[in-house]
Amino acid sequence: MKMLEVKNLRKRFGDNEVLKGIELSLDKGEVLAIIGASGGGKTTLLRCLNFLERADEGEIIVNGKSVYHAVPGEKTEVTPEAQLSFGLVFQQFNLFPQYSVIENLMLAPTLRAKRQRSEGTAETHEEIRERAEQLLKTVGLTDKVNAYPCQLSGGQQQRVAIARALMLSPDILCFDEPTSALDPELTGEVLKVIRGLRDSDRTMIIVTHEMEFAKNVADKVIFVADGIIEEEGTPEDVLVNPKSEKIKAFLSIINKEELED
Repeated sequence: MKMLEVKNLRKRFGDNEVLKGIELSLDKGEVLAIIGASGGGKTTLLRCLNFLERADEGEIIVNGKSVYHAVPGEKTEVTPEAQLSFGLVFQQFNLFPQYSVIENLMLAPTLRAKRQRSEGTAETHEEIRERAEQLLKTVGLTDKVNAYPCQLSGGQQQRVAIARALMLSPDILCFDEPTSALDPELTGEVLKVIRGLRDSDRTMIIVTHEMEFAKNVADKVIFVADGIIEEEGTPEDVLVNPKSEKIKAFLSIINKEELED
């Protein structure tokens, strides 16, 4: 059974059709890298998968269960269960500045536990804190439990954001350009954490501009341009031996920029 299936996903903003029938699938434990030039639709695709935007048409299936099915002209609801299928790590960290690191991690699970108490399935405060501390150990930040975001480097903040996303145990963890807001010297520590998650058999979708990282970490790569998947395949297929002229031009620009840096 596929972990994720996306069928005919379409999204329009006014007269601009940004996604034009996206279709993709992922097995459990696979890592998908999404690449492409700005404005091609890759971030909109990620936002639709996380329900920050609502696709106008199409279906999202997680673990064999349809969690979103949009039909033109009909209102589509998103259940809390559907929202918990995905976790998203943003470019800009989006940590709550008034809360410590441990409080940032514990906030969402604590709110969920309050809602679940009547059902008798809620985690205790101690259980939530224990999981938070374990995840901080996973991302290498056990010494920052009581620190505040303003006391952390960008790389440390992004690692906290990754741990926070994992606190709700999503089926699929998504990253939107996770290193784009970081200085080059801080990028490595975040990529190391993502590599570690990949080794733990976690299903992930990563929008990235780091071609070497995509080549080394992803099982699949898709190149999104003008709202469609222009090319897809293994990293070798797409990044080393591309067929589309669009991706050849894109990679040529990327390689030139890296040489200039």
